[in-house]
Amino acid sequence: MFTPGGVDRWVSFELGRINDGLVVERKSLAALRREARPACRTRSGDEHLFDRQVLERLAGLLTADEAGTLRLPVTLIASGDLGDSVVLSDALGAKAIRALEGFGEAFPYRDGRMVLPHSLALEVVRTAGGAVQIAFG
Repeated sequence: MFTPGGVDRWVSFELGRINDGLVVERKSLAALRREARPACRTRSGDEHLFDRQVLERLAGLLTADEAGTLRLPVTLIASGDLGDSVVLSDALGAKAIRALEGFGEAFPYRDGRMVLPHSLALEVVRTAGGAVQIAFG
């Protein structure tokens, strides 16, 4: 017999474990570019490294003001409510991903969010050199 809320607590516990690798104190693109070894700390205390070439490529795609404002890694949100999609509610983050990936007119940022298929989001994370992460909620 299950206690009320037991499954919810279990799911919450498992999501916490899945999200242990998330960066909690993000840094601006400009700040990361100044670091000899660009990195942030994760929830578990590990080091999250950034690929310097990706940082330089991003900086070339954005203005200096945008590089000072953009916080990395950009976080895509995956949830059971979204089905086979992830959502990004950061307009500048969406601009950065669209430019980095060369999406053109695909996957526009509208109504305060950009929606990507989960499979594409995984590929973006894989190729973005640490600049993009997925949070599960």
